Amino acid sequence: MSAFQAGIESNFCTEVNTALRNRDANKLQSILLLEPPFPPVYQQLIDSLKKKFPGNDSTAEKRLEDVVKRLVTEAGEGEDDDGRPIASWSPMVTFLVGWMAFIRDINIENLLETYERLSDLQQKANSALQHPTKGILMLPTVVGYAKVFSRVAIGLDKHPELIQHLVAASVTDEGHRDTLPEKAANVVRQAFIICLNDRNTAPGGIKAGKPDGKKVGIYKMANICLRILFQADKLESCQTIFDNIYNSSPPLSIYPASERVTYLYYLGRWHFAETNFYEAQLALQEAYDHSPSSPSCKSQRRLILIYLIASNILLGRFPSTAIYTLPEAHDLRARFEPLTRAIRRGDLETFRRITDLDLSHEHAAWFIHYRIFYQLGNYCEVYVWRSLFRKVFLLSGQQGATERSAPTIDLHAVLVAFQYFERRAHMTPGMAHADAGPGRRHITFVLQDFTPPPSSGYIDPDFDGVDGLTPYIKTPDILEIESICGSLVMQGFLNGFISHKSKRFAITGARKAGSALLAGFPNIWEVISKRKSQDVHGWRKQALSDTGGGGGVIRLSGARPAGS
Repeated sequence: MSAFQAGIESNFCTEVNTALRNRDANKLQSILLLEPPFPPVYQQLIDSLKKKFPGNDSTAEKRLEDVVKRLVTEAGEGEDDDGRPIASWSPMVTFLVGWMAFIRDINIENLLETYERLSDLQQKANSALQHPTKGILMLPTVVGYAKVFSRVAIGLDKHPELIQHLVAASVTDEGHRDTLPEKAANVVRQAFIICLNDRNTAPGGIKAGKPDGKKVGIYKMANICLRILFQADKLESCQTIFDNIYNSSPPLSIYPASERVTYLYYLGRWHFAETNFYEAQLALQEAYDHSPSSPSCKSQRRLILIYLIASNILLGRFPSTAIYTLPEAHDLRARFEPLTRAIRRGDLETFRRITDLDLSHEHAAWFIHYRIFYQLGNYCEVYVWRSLFRKVFLLSGQQGATERSAPTIDLHAVLVAFQYFERRAHMTPGMAHADAGPGRRHITFVLQDFTPPPSSGYIDPDFDGVDGLTPYIKTPDILEIESICGSLVMQGFLNGFISHKSKRFAITGARKAGSALLAGFPNIWEVISKRKSQDVHGWRKQALSDTGGGGGVIRLSGARPAGS
Protein backbone atom coordinates (compact mmCIF):
# COMPACT_ATOMS: atom_id res chain seq x y z
CA MET A 1 0.00 0.00 0.00
CA SER A 2 3.06 2.26 -0.15
CA ALA A 3 1.87 3.42 -3.55
CA PHE A 4 -0.63 5.62 -1.70
CA GLN A 5 2.11 8.11 -0.86
CA ALA A 6 1.98 10.10 -4.12
CA GLY A 7 -1.28 11.04 -5.86
CA ILE A 8 -3.02 9.16 -3.13
CA GLU A 9 -6.57 9.12 -4.51
CA SER A 10 -5.35 7.95 -7.92
CA ASN A 11 -3.12 5.30 -6.40
CA PHE A 12 -5.97 4.05 -4.23
CA CYS A 13 -8.12 3.61 -7.33
CA THR A 14 -5.27 1.76 -9.04
CA GLU A 15 -5.00 -0.63 -6.08
CA VAL A 16 -8.74 -1.29 -6.23
CA ASN A 17 -8.61 -1.85 -9.98
CA THR A 18 -5.77 -4.36 -9.59
CA ALA A 19 -7.75 -6.32 -7.00
CA LEU A 20 -10.77 -6.38 -9.31
CA ARG A 21 -8.71 -7.43 -12.31
CA ASN A 22 -7.17 -10.28 -10.29
CA ARG A 23 -10.63 -11.20 -8.97
CA ASP A 24 -9.21 -11.01 -5.46
CA ALA A 25 -12.24 -10.31 -3.27
CA ASN A 26 -10.30 -10.58 -0.02
CA LYS A 27 -7.72 -8.07 -1.23
CA LEU A 28 -10.53 -5.69 -2.15
CA GLN A 29 -11.98 -6.04 1.34
CA SER A 30 -8.59 -5.33 2.90
CA ILE A 31 -8.38 -2.06 0.94
CA LEU A 32 -11.89 -0.84 1.73
CA LEU A 33 -11.42 -0.38 5.47
CA LEU A 34 -14.37 1.00 7.37
CA GLU A 35 -13.62 1.30 11.07
CA PRO A 36 -11.23 3.74 12.73
CA PRO A 37 -8.57 3.97 13.91
CA PHE A 38 -7.18 3.88 10.39
CA PRO A 39 -3.55 3.10 9.51
CA PRO A 40 -1.36 6.16 8.78
CA VAL A 41 -1.64 5.78 5.02
CA TYR A 42 -5.44 5.94 5.27
CA GLN A 43 -5.20 9.01 7.45
CA GLN A 44 -3.16 10.61 4.68
CA LEU A 45 -5.90 9.66 2.21
CA ILE A 46 -8.52 11.22 4.50
CA ASP A 47 -6.51 14.43 4.86
CA SER A 48 -6.08 14.62 1.09
CA LEU A 49 -9.80 14.08 0.51
CA LYS A 50 -10.67 16.84 2.98
CA LYS A 51 -8.30 19.20 1.19
CA LYS A 52 -9.02 18.36 -2.47
CA PHE A 53 -12.61 17.09 -2.22
CA PRO A 54 -14.17 18.75 0.86
CA GLY A 55 -17.65 17.77 1.93
CA ASN A 56 -18.95 21.33 1.59
CA ASP A 57 -17.91 21.48 -2.09
CA SER A 58 -20.89 20.70 -4.31
CA THR A 59 -18.56 19.58 -7.13
CA ALA A 60 -16.45 17.25 -4.98
CA GLU A 61 -18.53 14.13 -5.55
CA LYS A 62 -18.61 14.60 -9.34
CA ARG A 63 -14.85 15.18 -9.46
CA LEU A 64 -14.23 12.08 -7.34
CA GLU A 65 -16.49 10.10 -9.64
CA ASP A 66 -14.43 11.21 -12.65
CA VAL A 67 -11.24 10.01 -10.94
CA VAL A 68 -12.78 6.62 -10.16
CA LYS A 69 -14.19 6.15 -13.67
CA ARG A 70 -10.84 7.00 -15.24
CA LEU A 71 -8.73 4.68 -13.10
CA VAL A 72 -11.04 1.81 -12.07
CA THR A 73 -11.40 0.49 -15.60
CA GLU A 74 -12.75 -2.84 -14.35
CA ALA A 75 -16.00 -1.01 -13.61
CA GLY A 76 -16.47 -0.25 -17.30
CA GLU A 77 -17.83 -2.46 -20.06
CA GLY A 78 -15.70 -5.39 -21.14
CA GLU A 79 -15.58 -9.00 -22.23
CA ASP A 80 -15.08 -12.24 -20.34
CA ASP A 81 -12.55 -14.94 -21.24
CA ASP A 82 -14.95 -16.35 -23.82
CA GLY A 83 -15.50 -13.01 -25.52
CA ARG A 84 -18.96 -12.47 -24.12
CA PRO A 85 -19.84 -8.86 -23.25
CA ILE A 86 -19.82 -7.77 -19.60
CA ALA A 87 -22.09 -4.89 -18.61
CA SER A 88 -20.62 -1.79 -17.01
CA TRP A 89 -20.51 -1.67 -13.23
CA SER A 90 -21.77 1.82 -12.46
CA PRO A 91 -22.88 0.97 -8.89
CA MET A 92 -19.27 0.08 -8.09
CA VAL A 93 -18.18 3.58 -9.05
CA THR A 94 -20.94 5.06 -6.91
CA PHE A 95 -19.93 2.84 -4.01
CA LEU A 96 -16.23 3.76 -4.21
CA VAL A 97 -17.09 7.46 -4.23
CA GLY A 98 -19.39 6.86 -1.27
CA TRP A 99 -16.68 4.97 0.60
CA MET A 100 -14.18 7.83 0.22
CA ALA A 101 -16.83 10.32 1.36
CA PHE A 102 -17.60 8.09 4.35
CA ILE A 103 -14.04 7.84 5.67
CA ARG A 104 -13.58 11.56 5.00
CA ASP A 105 -16.61 12.61 7.05
CA ILE A 106 -16.96 9.89 9.69
CA ASN A 107 -17.43 11.14 13.24
CA ILE A 108 -17.57 8.21 15.65
CA GLU A 109 -18.63 10.54 18.46
CA ASN A 110 -21.98 11.03 16.71
CA LEU A 111 -23.54 7.56 16.73
CA LEU A 112 -26.72 8.57 14.93
CA GLU A 113 -24.86 10.28 12.09
CA THR A 114 -22.56 7.26 11.80
CA TYR A 115 -25.60 4.99 11.52
CA GLU A 116 -27.15 7.10 8.77
CA ARG A 117 -23.90 7.25 6.78
CA LEU A 118 -23.36 3.51 7.23
CA SER A 119 -26.90 2.80 6.07
CA ASP A 120 -26.29 4.80 2.90
CA LEU A 121 -22.93 3.13 2.26
CA GLN A 122 -24.35 -0.35 2.92
CA GLN A 123 -27.07 0.25 0.34
CA LYS A 124 -24.48 1.37 -2.22
CA ALA A 125 -22.41 -1.74 -1.47
CA ASN A 126 -25.54 -3.88 -1.92
CA SER A 127 -26.11 -2.29 -5.33
CA ALA A 128 -22.53 -3.09 -6.37
CA LEU A 129 -23.08 -6.68 -5.21
CA GLN A 130 -25.92 -7.04 -7.72
CA HIS A 131 -23.67 -7.13 -10.81
CA PRO A 132 -24.26 -10.57 -12.37
CA THR A 133 -20.60 -11.50 -12.93
CA LYS A 134 -18.39 -9.13 -10.96
CA GLY A 135 -20.68 -8.48 -8.01
CA ILE A 136 -19.39 -11.52 -6.13
CA LEU A 137 -16.08 -9.68 -5.64
CA MET A 138 -17.96 -7.36 -3.28
CA LEU A 139 -19.33 -10.15 -1.09
CA PRO A 140 -16.62 -10.18 1.64
CA THR A 141 -16.80 -6.38 1.81
CA VAL A 142 -20.60 -6.38 2.04
CA VAL A 143 -20.53 -8.99 4.81
CA GLY A 144 -17.90 -7.06 6.76
CA TYR A 145 -19.77 -3.78 6.40
CA ALA A 146 -23.04 -5.42 7.46
CA LYS A 147 -21.44 -6.66 10.69
CA VAL A 148 -20.30 -3.14 11.54
CA PHE A 149 -23.66 -1.69 10.54
CA SER A 150 -25.50 -4.20 12.74
CA ARG A 151 -23.36 -3.33 15.76
CA VAL A 152 -24.11 0.37 15.35
CA ALA A 153 -27.84 -0.29 14.88
CA ILE A 154 -28.01 -2.48 17.99
CA GLY A 155 -26.03 0.11 19.95
CA LEU A 156 -28.40 2.88 18.92
CA ASP A 157 -31.43 0.78 19.81
CA LYS A 158 -30.14 0.73 23.38
CA HIS A 159 -30.25 4.56 23.41
CA PRO A 160 -33.85 5.38 22.38
CA GLU A 161 -33.41 9.04 23.33
CA LEU A 162 -31.10 9.45 20.31
CA ILE A 163 -33.53 8.02 17.76
CA GLN A 164 -36.93 9.08 19.07
CA HIS A 165 -37.49 11.51 16.21
CA LEU A 166 -36.61 8.86 13.60
CA VAL A 167 -39.07 6.37 15.05
CA ALA A 168 -41.83 8.98 15.24
CA ALA A 169 -41.29 9.86 11.58
CA SER A 170 -41.52 6.24 10.44
CA VAL A 171 -45.19 5.58 11.22
CA THR A 172 -46.93 4.08 8.19
CA ASP A 173 -50.47 4.78 7.00
CA GLU A 174 -51.59 1.60 8.81
CA GLY A 175 -50.18 2.92 12.07
CA HIS A 176 -47.21 0.54 12.21
CA ARG A 177 -44.00 2.08 13.49
CA ASP A 178 -40.75 0.72 12.07
CA THR A 179 -38.04 0.55 14.68
CA LEU A 180 -34.45 1.39 13.84
CA PRO A 181 -33.33 -2.27 14.06
CA GLU A 182 -36.09 -3.21 11.62
CA LYS A 183 -34.90 -0.51 9.22
CA ALA A 184 -31.32 -1.77 9.55
CA ALA A 185 -32.41 -5.37 9.04
CA ASN A 186 -34.25 -4.37 5.86
CA VAL A 187 -31.05 -2.81 4.49
CA VAL A 188 -29.00 -5.92 5.24
CA ARG A 189 -31.80 -8.14 3.97
CA GLN A 190 -31.36 -6.69 0.48
CA ALA A 191 -27.88 -8.25 0.34
CA PHE A 192 -29.32 -11.52 1.63
CA ILE A 193 -31.91 -11.52 -1.18
CA ILE A 194 -29.22 -10.75 -3.77
CA CYS A 195 -27.22 -13.77 -2.61
CA LEU A 196 -30.32 -15.95 -2.57
CA ASN A 197 -31.39 -14.83 -6.06
CA ASP A 198 -28.01 -15.34 -7.74
CA ARG A 199 -28.62 -17.27 -10.97
CA ASN A 200 -25.07 -17.10 -12.27
CA THR A 201 -24.30 -20.40 -10.53
CA ALA A 202 -24.12 -24.11 -11.11
CA PRO A 203 -27.49 -25.92 -11.08
CA GLY A 204 -29.06 -25.79 -7.65
CA GLY A 205 -26.42 -23.32 -6.49
CA ILE A 206 -24.02 -26.17 -5.66
CA LYS A 207 -20.61 -26.77 -7.24
CA ALA A 208 -18.28 -29.56 -6.10
CA GLY A 209 -20.39 -30.02 -2.97
CA LYS A 210 -20.11 -26.37 -1.94
CA PRO A 211 -22.31 -23.29 -2.43
CA ASP A 212 -21.57 -21.57 -5.72
CA GLY A 213 -21.44 -17.88 -6.59
CA LYS A 214 -23.05 -15.37 -4.27
CA LYS A 215 -25.03 -18.17 -2.64
CA VAL A 216 -21.99 -18.65 -0.44
CA GLY A 217 -23.18 -15.54 1.41
CA ILE A 218 -26.78 -16.61 2.09
CA TYR A 219 -26.34 -17.68 5.69
CA LYS A 220 -23.72 -15.03 6.47
CA MET A 221 -26.18 -12.29 5.59
CA ALA A 222 -29.17 -14.10 7.11
CA ASN A 223 -27.37 -14.48 10.43
CA ILE A 224 -26.54 -10.77 10.53
CA CYS A 225 -30.19 -9.88 9.87
CA LEU A 226 -31.35 -12.31 12.53
CA ARG A 227 -28.86 -10.98 15.05
CA ILE A 228 -30.23 -7.46 14.62
CA LEU A 229 -33.84 -8.58 14.98
CA PHE A 230 -33.21 -10.87 17.95
CA GLN A 231 -31.20 -8.25 19.81
CA ALA A 232 -34.09 -5.84 19.34
CA ASP A 233 -36.66 -8.49 20.34
CA LYS A 234 -38.32 -8.39 16.91
CA LEU A 235 -38.65 -12.14 16.39
CA GLU A 236 -41.91 -11.74 14.50
CA SER A 237 -39.97 -10.03 11.71
CA CYS A 238 -37.76 -13.07 11.08
CA GLN A 239 -40.29 -15.22 9.25
CA THR A 240 -39.61 -13.79 5.79
CA ILE A 241 -35.95 -14.81 6.08
CA PHE A 242 -36.84 -18.35 7.14
CA ASP A 243 -39.49 -18.62 4.41
CA ASN A 244 -37.05 -17.54 1.70
CA ILE A 245 -34.30 -19.89 2.84
CA TYR A 246 -36.68 -22.83 3.14
CA ASN A 247 -37.98 -22.25 -0.38
CA SER A 248 -34.85 -21.23 -2.27
CA SER A 249 -31.57 -21.97 -0.50
CA PRO A 250 -29.10 -24.77 -1.16
CA PRO A 251 -29.04 -27.28 1.73
CA LEU A 252 -27.69 -25.95 5.01
CA SER A 253 -25.37 -28.94 5.37
CA ILE A 254 -22.95 -27.69 2.69
CA TYR A 255 -22.21 -24.46 4.57
CA PRO A 256 -19.48 -23.99 7.22
CA ALA A 257 -20.24 -25.25 10.73
CA SER A 258 -20.10 -21.77 12.25
CA GLU A 259 -22.83 -20.53 9.92
CA ARG A 260 -24.94 -23.66 10.44
CA VAL A 261 -24.77 -23.48 14.23
CA THR A 262 -25.60 -19.77 14.36
CA TYR A 263 -28.48 -20.10 11.92
CA LEU A 264 -29.98 -23.13 13.65
CA TYR A 265 -29.75 -21.36 17.01
CA TYR A 266 -31.80 -18.45 15.67
CA LEU A 267 -34.20 -20.82 13.89
CA GLY A 268 -34.70 -22.80 17.09
CA ARG A 269 -35.29 -19.62 19.09
CA TRP A 270 -37.84 -18.46 16.54
CA HIS A 271 -39.73 -21.75 16.60
CA PHE A 272 -39.65 -21.66 20.41
CA ALA A 273 -41.22 -18.18 20.39
CA GLU A 274 -43.82 -19.46 17.92
CA THR A 275 -44.58 -22.34 20.37
CA ASN A 276 -43.35 -24.93 17.85
CA PHE A 277 -41.38 -26.68 20.56
CA TYR A 278 -40.69 -29.91 18.69
CA GLU A 279 -39.22 -28.04 15.73
CA ALA A 280 -37.27 -25.83 18.14
CA GLN A 281 -35.82 -28.92 19.82
CA LEU A 282 -34.70 -30.40 16.49
CA ALA A 283 -32.95 -27.21 15.38
CA LEU A 284 -31.35 -26.50 18.75
CA GLN A 285 -30.17 -30.10 19.17
CA GLU A 286 -28.45 -29.94 15.78
CA ALA A 287 -26.88 -26.59 16.68
CA TYR A 288 -25.66 -27.93 20.02
CA ASP A 289 -24.28 -31.15 18.53
CA HIS A 290 -22.18 -29.22 16.00
CA SER A 291 -21.02 -26.36 18.20
CA PRO A 292 -17.34 -26.65 19.22
CA SER A 293 -16.80 -27.90 22.76
CA SER A 294 -13.70 -25.77 23.28
CA PRO A 295 -13.64 -23.42 26.30
CA SER A 296 -13.79 -20.40 23.98
CA CYS A 297 -17.26 -21.50 22.82
CA LYS A 298 -18.62 -22.24 26.29
CA SER A 299 -20.93 -19.22 26.43
CA GLN A 300 -22.42 -20.02 23.01
CA ARG A 301 -22.99 -23.66 23.96
CA ARG A 302 -24.58 -22.56 27.22
CA LEU A 303 -27.00 -20.26 25.41
CA ILE A 304 -28.03 -23.04 23.03
CA LEU A 305 -28.34 -25.50 25.93
CA ILE A 306 -30.69 -23.25 27.92
CA TYR A 307 -33.22 -23.16 25.09
CA LEU A 308 -32.65 -26.83 24.27
CA ILE A 309 -33.43 -27.85 27.86
CA ALA A 310 -36.50 -25.60 27.92
CA SER A 311 -37.74 -27.05 24.62
CA ASN A 312 -37.33 -30.61 25.87
CA ILE A 313 -39.12 -29.85 29.14
CA LEU A 314 -42.02 -28.50 27.12
CA LEU A 315 -42.06 -31.82 25.26
CA GLY A 316 -42.03 -33.89 28.44
CA ARG A 317 -38.30 -34.78 28.41
CA PHE A 318 -36.30 -33.72 31.43
CA PRO A 319 -32.52 -33.22 31.67
CA SER A 320 -30.44 -36.10 32.97
CA THR A 321 -27.85 -35.77 35.71
CA ALA A 322 -25.14 -36.03 33.05
CA ILE A 323 -26.45 -32.91 31.31
CA TYR A 324 -26.11 -30.87 34.48
CA THR A 325 -22.46 -31.91 34.89
CA LEU A 326 -21.42 -30.29 31.60
CA PRO A 327 -19.22 -27.17 31.92
CA GLU A 328 -21.74 -25.05 30.03
CA ALA A 329 -24.57 -26.25 32.31
CA HIS A 330 -23.16 -24.60 35.44
CA ASP A 331 -26.01 -23.64 37.83
CA LEU A 332 -28.71 -24.78 35.38
CA ARG A 333 -29.76 -27.58 37.74
CA ALA A 334 -30.76 -25.00 40.35
CA ARG A 335 -32.89 -23.21 37.72
CA PHE A 336 -34.66 -26.11 36.05
CA GLU A 337 -34.78 -28.96 38.59
CA PRO A 338 -37.38 -27.39 40.94
CA LEU A 339 -39.67 -27.02 37.94
CA THR A 340 -39.14 -30.54 36.57
CA ARG A 341 -39.50 -32.02 40.08
CA ALA A 342 -42.84 -30.26 40.51
CA ILE A 343 -44.03 -31.54 37.13
CA ARG A 344 -42.88 -35.09 37.82
CA ARG A 345 -44.52 -35.19 41.26
CA GLY A 346 -47.73 -33.46 40.25
CA ASP A 347 -46.91 -30.76 42.80
CA LEU A 348 -49.32 -28.13 41.57
CA GLU A 349 -48.56 -25.85 44.51
CA THR A 350 -44.83 -25.59 43.77
CA PHE A 351 -45.51 -25.27 40.05
CA ARG A 352 -47.86 -22.36 40.74
CA ARG A 353 -45.24 -20.64 42.90
CA ILE A 354 -42.49 -21.03 40.29
CA THR A 355 -44.67 -19.73 37.45
CA ASP A 356 -46.62 -17.11 39.40
CA LEU A 357 -47.14 -14.04 37.24
CA ASP A 358 -46.11 -11.77 40.10
CA LEU A 359 -42.56 -13.02 39.37
CA SER A 360 -41.96 -13.52 43.09
CA HIS A 361 -40.09 -16.82 42.70
CA GLU A 362 -36.32 -16.59 43.03
CA HIS A 363 -35.73 -17.89 39.50
CA ALA A 364 -38.57 -16.02 37.75
CA ALA A 365 -36.34 -13.11 36.70
CA TRP A 366 -33.85 -15.53 35.16
CA PHE A 367 -36.59 -17.27 33.16
CA ILE A 368 -37.91 -13.88 32.05
CA HIS A 369 -34.43 -12.78 30.96
CA TYR A 370 -34.16 -15.74 28.60
CA ARG A 371 -37.78 -15.35 27.48
CA ILE A 372 -38.84 -18.85 28.49
CA PHE A 373 -40.97 -18.01 31.55
CA TYR A 374 -44.40 -17.79 29.95
CA GLN A 375 -43.93 -20.84 27.74
CA LEU A 376 -42.92 -22.98 30.72
CA GLY A 377 -45.79 -21.65 32.81
CA ASN A 378 -48.49 -21.97 30.17
CA TYR A 379 -47.58 -25.21 28.43
CA CYS A 380 -46.18 -27.37 31.26
CA GLU A 381 -49.25 -27.14 33.47
CA VAL A 382 -50.95 -29.93 31.53
CA TYR A 383 -48.06 -32.24 32.45
CA VAL A 384 -48.56 -31.40 36.13
CA TRP A 385 -52.21 -32.39 35.74
CA ARG A 386 -51.21 -35.73 34.24
CA SER A 387 -48.77 -36.42 37.07
CA LEU A 388 -51.39 -35.53 39.66
CA PHE A 389 -53.90 -37.93 38.08
CA ARG A 390 -51.18 -40.59 38.14
CA LYS A 391 -50.39 -39.93 41.80
CA VAL A 392 -54.07 -40.18 42.77
CA PHE A 393 -54.31 -43.47 40.89
CA LEU A 394 -51.28 -44.84 42.75
CA LEU A 395 -52.76 -43.81 46.11
CA SER A 396 -56.44 -44.61 45.68
CA GLY A 397 -57.08 -46.05 42.22
CA GLN A 398 -59.02 -49.29 41.82
CA GLN A 399 -57.35 -52.03 39.79
CA GLY A 400 -60.66 -53.66 38.85
CA ALA A 401 -62.62 -56.29 40.70
CA THR A 402 -62.34 -58.80 37.86
CA GLU A 403 -60.02 -59.39 34.91
CA ARG A 404 -62.59 -57.90 32.59
CA SER A 405 -63.14 -54.73 34.59
CA ALA A 406 -60.97 -51.70 33.86
CA PRO A 407 -58.81 -49.93 36.44
CA THR A 408 -60.46 -46.67 37.47
CA ILE A 409 -59.75 -43.37 39.18
CA ASP A 410 -62.37 -41.61 41.29
CA LEU A 411 -62.56 -38.07 39.92
CA HIS A 412 -63.77 -36.86 43.32
CA ALA A 413 -60.43 -38.00 44.76
CA VAL A 414 -58.67 -36.09 41.99
CA LEU A 415 -60.78 -33.05 42.86
CA VAL A 416 -59.68 -33.22 46.50
CA ALA A 417 -56.03 -33.33 45.41
CA PHE A 418 -56.46 -30.36 43.06
CA GLN A 419 -58.27 -28.32 45.70
CA TYR A 420 -55.60 -29.13 48.29
CA PHE A 421 -52.75 -27.92 46.08
CA GLU A 422 -54.64 -24.90 44.76
CA ARG A 423 -55.54 -23.82 48.29
CA ARG A 424 -51.92 -24.13 49.40
CA ALA A 425 -50.74 -22.22 46.32
CA HIS A 426 -52.81 -19.23 47.50
CA MET A 427 -51.12 -19.29 50.91
CA THR A 428 -47.92 -17.46 51.67
CA PRO A 429 -44.88 -19.77 51.87
CA GLY A 430 -44.95 -19.41 55.66
CA MET A 431 -48.60 -20.37 55.86
CA ALA A 432 -48.07 -23.34 53.59
CA HIS A 433 -45.11 -24.50 55.66
CA ALA A 434 -47.24 -24.40 58.82
CA ASP A 435 -49.84 -26.62 57.15
CA ALA A 436 -48.41 -30.13 57.47
CA GLY A 437 -51.47 -31.69 55.87
CA PRO A 438 -54.62 -33.44 57.11
CA GLY A 439 -54.04 -35.40 60.31
CA ARG A 440 -50.63 -33.84 60.88
CA ARG A 441 -51.53 -30.26 61.70
CA HIS A 442 -50.76 -28.78 65.10
CA ILE A 443 -53.82 -27.92 67.21
CA THR A 444 -53.08 -24.21 66.91
CA PHE A 445 -53.24 -24.45 63.11
CA VAL A 446 -57.00 -25.04 63.03
CA LEU A 447 -57.56 -21.93 65.14
CA GLN A 448 -55.85 -19.65 62.63
CA ASP A 449 -57.44 -17.98 59.64
CA PHE A 450 -55.75 -19.23 56.48
CA THR A 451 -58.19 -17.69 54.06
CA PRO A 452 -56.19 -16.65 50.98
CA PRO A 453 -55.49 -12.90 51.01
CA PRO A 454 -57.48 -10.70 48.61
CA SER A 455 -54.32 -10.09 46.61
CA SER A 456 -54.39 -13.71 45.46
CA GLY A 457 -57.86 -13.31 43.99
CA TYR A 458 -59.01 -11.89 40.67
CA ILE A 459 -60.83 -8.69 39.82
CA ASP A 460 -61.59 -7.70 36.26
CA PRO A 461 -59.20 -4.84 35.34
CA ASP A 462 -62.19 -2.72 34.28
CA PHE A 463 -63.46 -2.80 37.88
CA ASP A 464 -60.15 -2.55 39.70
CA GLY A 465 -60.36 0.03 42.48
CA VAL A 466 -64.16 -0.04 42.75
CA ASP A 467 -65.28 -0.10 46.40
CA GLY A 468 -67.18 -3.10 47.72
CA LEU A 469 -65.83 -5.71 45.30
CA THR A 470 -64.49 -8.95 46.72
CA PRO A 471 -61.70 -10.61 44.71
CA TYR A 472 -62.78 -13.87 43.12
CA ILE A 473 -60.67 -16.85 44.21
CA LYS A 474 -61.26 -19.76 41.85
CA THR A 475 -61.16 -23.29 43.20
CA PRO A 476 -61.70 -26.36 41.01
CA ASP A 477 -65.03 -28.19 40.98
CA ILE A 478 -65.93 -31.63 39.66
CA LEU A 479 -66.97 -30.23 36.29
CA GLU A 480 -63.53 -28.67 35.82
CA ILE A 481 -61.85 -31.95 36.78
CA GLU A 482 -63.91 -33.75 34.15
CA SER A 483 -62.90 -31.11 31.63
CA ILE A 484 -59.20 -31.47 32.54
CA CYS A 485 -59.46 -35.24 32.30
CA GLY A 486 -61.10 -34.99 28.89
CA SER A 487 -58.38 -32.61 27.71
CA LEU A 488 -55.66 -35.05 28.80
CA VAL A 489 -57.41 -37.86 26.93
CA MET A 490 -57.77 -35.78 23.77
CA GLN A 491 -54.07 -34.87 23.85
CA GLY A 492 -53.09 -38.51 24.31
CA PHE A 493 -51.62 -38.05 27.79
CA LEU A 494 -54.28 -40.27 29.39
CA ASN A 495 -55.63 -43.43 27.79
CA GLY A 496 -59.20 -44.34 28.67
CA PHE A 497 -62.68 -42.87 29.00
CA ILE A 498 -64.75 -40.89 31.48
CA SER A 499 -67.92 -42.20 33.09
CA HIS A 500 -69.81 -38.99 33.69
CA LYS A 501 -72.48 -40.86 35.62
CA SER A 502 -70.15 -42.37 38.21
CA LYS A 503 -67.53 -39.58 37.96
CA ARG A 504 -64.73 -42.03 37.33
CA PHE A 505 -61.99 -42.34 34.74
CA ALA A 506 -61.47 -45.85 33.37
CA ILE A 507 -58.10 -46.92 31.94
CA THR A 508 -58.27 -49.05 28.81
CA GLY A 509 -55.72 -51.53 27.48
CA ALA A 510 -54.22 -52.42 30.86
CA ARG A 511 -54.05 -56.17 30.18
CA LYS A 512 -52.41 -55.69 26.78
CA ALA A 513 -49.85 -53.19 28.11
CA GLY A 514 -49.04 -55.30 31.16
CA SER A 515 -50.00 -52.70 33.74
CA ALA A 516 -52.52 -49.95 34.30
CA LEU A 517 -49.76 -47.35 34.66
CA LEU A 518 -48.23 -48.16 31.27
CA ALA A 519 -51.61 -48.25 29.58
CA GLY A 520 -53.21 -45.26 31.24
CA PHE A 521 -50.30 -42.83 31.33
CA PRO A 522 -48.38 -42.93 28.02
CA ASN A 523 -44.93 -41.35 27.83
CA ILE A 524 -45.44 -37.68 26.93
CA TRP A 525 -42.40 -37.44 24.64
CA GLU A 526 -43.44 -40.55 22.71
CA VAL A 527 -46.99 -39.27 22.30
CA ILE A 528 -45.81 -35.93 20.90
CA SER A 529 -42.96 -37.22 18.73
CA LYS A 530 -45.14 -39.85 17.04
CA ARG A 531 -47.41 -37.21 15.58
CA LYS A 532 -44.63 -34.82 14.57
CA SER A 533 -42.57 -34.65 11.38
CA GLN A 534 -38.79 -34.30 11.22
CA ASP A 535 -39.28 -31.45 8.76
CA VAL A 536 -38.49 -28.04 10.24
CA HIS A 537 -39.69 -24.95 8.44
CA GLY A 538 -36.71 -22.74 7.66
CA TRP A 539 -34.23 -25.63 7.60
CA ARG A 540 -33.37 -26.55 4.03
CA LYS A 541 -32.08 -30.13 4.20
CA GLN A 542 -32.32 -31.27 0.59
CA ALA A 543 -30.97 -29.72 -2.60
CA LEU A 544 -33.44 -27.84 -4.75
CA SER A 545 -34.62 -29.57 -7.89
CA ASP A 546 -32.97 -28.01 -10.93
CA THR A 547 -35.30 -25.86 -12.99
CA GLY A 548 -32.73 -24.69 -15.49
CA GLY A 549 -30.76 -22.15 -13.50
CA GLY A 550 -29.15 -21.40 -10.23
CA GLY A 551 -32.27 -21.85 -8.13
CA GLY A 552 -35.54 -20.07 -7.56
CA VAL A 553 -35.88 -16.30 -7.58
CA ILE A 554 -37.37 -14.42 -4.66
CA ARG A 555 -39.80 -11.76 -5.84
CA LEU A 556 -39.30 -8.70 -3.68
CA SER A 557 -42.74 -7.44 -4.62
CA GLY A 558 -44.21 -10.12 -2.38
CA ALA A 559 -41.71 -9.87 0.46
CA ARG A 560 -42.89 -7.88 3.43
CA PRO A 561 -40.38 -5.66 5.22
CA ALA A 562 -39.24 -6.54 8.70
CA GLY A 563 -41.84 -5.44 11.19
CA SER A 564 -44.76 -5.28 8.77
